[in-house]
Amino acid sequence: MKITISTVTLLLGILQVPFIVAKTAVSPDPEMTCNSCCQGPAGIPGIPGSNGNHGQGLVGSPGEAGQPGAKGDMGSDGLVGEPGAKGDHGQKGEQGVGQPGKQGPQGLPGMNGLKGERGEPGPAGQTGEAGECSTRRSAFTAVRNTAFSPPSNYDPLPFEELLFSEEGTDFNLNNGTFTCNVPGVYVLMFSVLKSSSGSYLYVELKKNGNTRIVKGHVRDAGHHQVSSSAVIPLHYGDQVHLAVGGQVHSSSFHYTSFTGFLLYEI
Repeated sequence: MKITISTVTLLLGILQVPFIVAKTAVSPDPEMTCNSCCQGPAGIPGIPGSNGNHGQGLVGSPGEAGQPGAKGDMGSDGLVGEPGAKGDHGQKGEQGVGQPGKQGPQGLPGMNGLKGERGEPGPAGQTGEAGECSTRRSAFTAVRNTAFSPPSNYDPLPFEELLFSEEGTDFNLNNGTFTCNVPGVYVLMFSVLKSSSGSYLYVELKKNGNTRIVKGHVRDAGHHQVSSSAVIPLHYGDQVHLAVGGQVHSSSFHYTSFTGFLLYEI
């Protein structure tokens, strides 16, 4: 059975009837009117009517504006947007006045340029003062007319004749030594013939007794010419001579000789 709201309301009314009747019967109130005493019990409530249509009130007027709310917290950063399109070139700004920068490092050397045209000759310079001209000279050529065998190896080679000797030149034939008395740069040369009976010949040009300047040698049977030359500076008092090891040959044809001359003074 389907129970509706009306049915429930009716049942509740029936249950309340005895309670109302009993309360009315035992009322001791003396001031109660007759009408009230004689009033019979309440009737059973009627069935509730159906709900009426909803009423519609008029729209009220807008209320006053409220107070501004408090400032909210800053939101988080949004996503990075895509790059925008390249803008047009702006106008050139005025040139600023800045401080000069530091000098940069030196660059690599460039390629040599083309040779330029020859310039016009410059004006002639003034004539310099006349220098001193030295007339001092020194020169010699010493020769041997006979063969020579040194008592021991590298003994000084003596000479027997001066084919040429500048005045003032100091050459000692007995020990074959030239002593410098005009300081300067000298050219010295020698040529010595080995005897056919010897097996070797050594010739050294020495300065001041032990300094070897140049040397020549040969190891073979028969006649052989040993020669050499040098350009050296000599100071006042310096001495040069030839030291030989082995048998030396010479004759009137002067196969063995020693020559020197001053190139220029110092």
